[in-house]
Amino acid sequence: MSDLGKRIGQRIRELRTQRPERWTQEELAERAQISVSFLSMIERGERVPHVETLAALANALGVSLGELFTGTEQTLAQTEDLLRPLSDFARARGLTSRDVDRLLGVARVMFSGSAA
Repeated sequence: MSDLGKRIGQRIRELRTQRPERWTQEELAERAQISVSFLSMIERGERVPHVETLAALANALGVSLGELFTGTEQTLAQTEDLLRPLSDFARARGLTSRDVDRLLGVARVMFSGSAA
């Protein structure tokens, strides 16, 4: 499942459990008119709901659809932390821009199964 789907599921769980009355999955599912098993799969990041379901969940939680996504994006610092080892690798080996392009070509083939 996508990383974004997992983060959205975590955010829904967070909004559900941080309520003063700390709703159960059953209570939120009933309010959003979805099944408990589907809500459970969403919260675990196993399913990514359609926008209509996301809107129903946001409405049930009393938040805007935008607030449902708050905190689900990767921060710039997280992205930089992810890319730092690649940058360090290229710098330590004195790779030129042409070398980096070749390396990216290999990576594209490795991870997509086709040439770029």
